[in-house]
Amino acid sequence: MKNKITLLGIIFSTLMFSCSNKQKKVPSGKLNETQVWFEYAIYYPDDSSMNKLKVIELIKNKYSGLEILDSIPDTKHVQGAQIVVKEIRKVKKDFPPPDLDYLKYSGRGLNNQQKEILQTSRFAILLDFLCVEDQLISTMKSANELVAALTLNENDIIWDSETRECFTKDYWVENRLIENNSINISKHITIHLYPKNDYCRAITLGMLKFGLPDICVENLSCQGNQDIAGLINLTAQTLLERKSIERKGKLPINIDLLSNQELKADLLSSLEDNAGKKVELNIVQGTWEEGDPKNKIIEIGFSEKNPQIEHDQLMSKVFGVKDEVTYLNHDEEIMAASQRAKNKIPELHDKFSKGLPLGTHLLMKFPFENYAGEREWMWVEIVKWEGEEIKGLLQNDPEIVKTLKSGQEVTKNIDDMFDYILYFPDGTQEGNETGEIISKQYE
Repeated sequence: MKNKITLLGIIFSTLMFSCSNKQKKVPSGKLNETQVWFEYAIYYPDDSSMNKLKVIELIKNKYSGLEILDSIPDTKHVQGAQIVVKEIRKVKKDFPPPDLDYLKYSGRGLNNQQKEILQTSRFAILLDFLCVEDQLISTMKSANELVAALTLNENDIIWDSETRECFTKDYWVENRLIENNSINISKHITIHLYPKNDYCRAITLGMLKFGLPDICVENLSCQGNQDIAGLINLTAQTLLERKSIERKGKLPINIDLLSNQELKADLLSSLEDNAGKKVELNIVQGTWEEGDPKNKIIEIGFSEKNPQIEHDQLMSKVFGVKDEVTYLNHDEEIMAASQRAKNKIPELHDKFSKGLPLGTHLLMKFPFENYAGEREWMWVEIVKWEGEEIKGLLQNDPEIVKTLKSGQEVTKNIDDMFDYILYFPDGTQEGNETGEIISKQYE
């Protein structure tokens, strides 16, 4: 299962610290830490009988490989696999659960009633796990099983401090328990995608649990969420399995070489016929921004000038691309459908200028000409709309206009719009007035 991308409406603009404007290549060598720390919590309702003594008793009886400590030690004193258990009796003050609004995006498996009950929790158990790198998988396996064992009823809710997600026991057992000592990292991290300037930024949360840096990608199209998730999951899994880079600033990724068979099968199932399945990434030091995990950040690097073209080329190289060209006559029926779309321009402008809801994307179809005057109509993801001028990212690989590339930023006049599609977060869409007619012509 691929991890779910969390769409954030907040634009994090305040930088705690930043790197130089020039992209600094990540040096060759180990990327992982020799000691690892991660934290879970379980929120209990008022009728729960759970307490710290019961947790310690369970650890001693069934998870004796975890050494129980009274407090979190300095990193240099971490040995083997260790755990610190803490009771939180004043939850609202000392460890408040996420509110209902946040749970819309981070509640995994929770129904509305469970979300409401979580808000009233007054007691929680906090579990901090520490281990050395060669005991990471066994420690995380024990930790995740222990958390499941401590979740006694449907209203006991699990919290992962690194991914900032809440889980029901059923969801946790299905996705977080480790089998055959092989970790599908996509189930243990999450990806936040949020608007930044005219584009989007993606950042992982949860890589710290593996002693690895989190991964970001800048200046993304805000539409291709699942494609980006696939690339980031492949990169994260490669880092987990390799733990180092051999050449400065370079990381080869290859779906066929993944050891984890579950993620490998998931990625292979999403490929187009022309997928290459591998590529060498540029890896540079990322810039930490407010809201990012408290961890090192590495960035999948692209050129600063119109990087969206390189995004599309890389994605196409790894996962393949399916881009069909349709030839048609602009008859009366087609032109009438196009006019219905044009009639929506004032309404679309009003929606766009007020800010589209989270996860909503607007595409418009425009004509483009080559030097011979030949035309083709292609989709553009809108990123700016000022007066009559539209700026956006080309969504197709041109067949006729060879001077353009998919992902390239283009500028068009709104009067030339031929059709539109408004995509909503739930997978539905509005518009594409001409699409149905074109499909009928090719039946």
